[in-house]
Amino acid sequence: MAEDTLESTAPNSEQHNNPQEQKKPKHEFPKSQVGKLWDAFGNPEESANVLATGPGSSGRDSSDVTVTDAMKSMSLKDATTFYKKPCARDSLLLGIGAGFGIGGVRGVLGGLRSIWTACNWAVGAFAITSLAAHEFCQRRRIQELDGMKQAVELMKELKIKKQQEKEQKAAEVAARLAEEERKRKSWTNLSNYKFW
Repeated sequence: MAEDTLESTAPNSEQHNNPQEQKKPKHEFPKSQVGKLWDAFGNPEESANVLATGPGSSGRDSSDVTVTDAMKSMSLKDATTFYKKPCARDSLLLGIGAGFGIGGVRGVLGGLRSIWTACNWAVGAFAITSLAAHEFCQRRRIQELDGMKQAVELMKELKIKKQQEKEQKAAEVAARLAEEERKRKSWTNLSNYKFW
């Protein structure tokens, strides 16, 4: 009987060899909000100030990452529907227009000898303009979201203020009615006495 308890508590050599089991978080919350936060932001007990040059959480060096690993992280659906993302369509159209304009002007002014340089200028103008327009649009969206958050907070504050004013008015009306009722029932009120 004592041997059974000793065997169950004795350390297993396989558990010590597996590095993933050694770095378990203090608590495991698979379905709770805390577990979701740990999945999204990592274990809070691990140092956040680790240099990127060291091995990552997977235990591999950053030099082990290959192009095929990067390509595997992208899905075909993401590559075929990138234009449906916010700001993508407008920034791409603006980049196409700028690339066409700058490349066309460069090609017309340079003649047949500068076709390749005109193409290079067109591609560069497309890339720079598209990236700049996308960043500008994203920043504008973030500002708009912040403004909407502030508007929602102001609406909540206004609603609370109106509710407090309504409660205050109801309390004043109740106090006034109570005072009138007290005066009506008071023995000093002459209208309470009937002489006949």
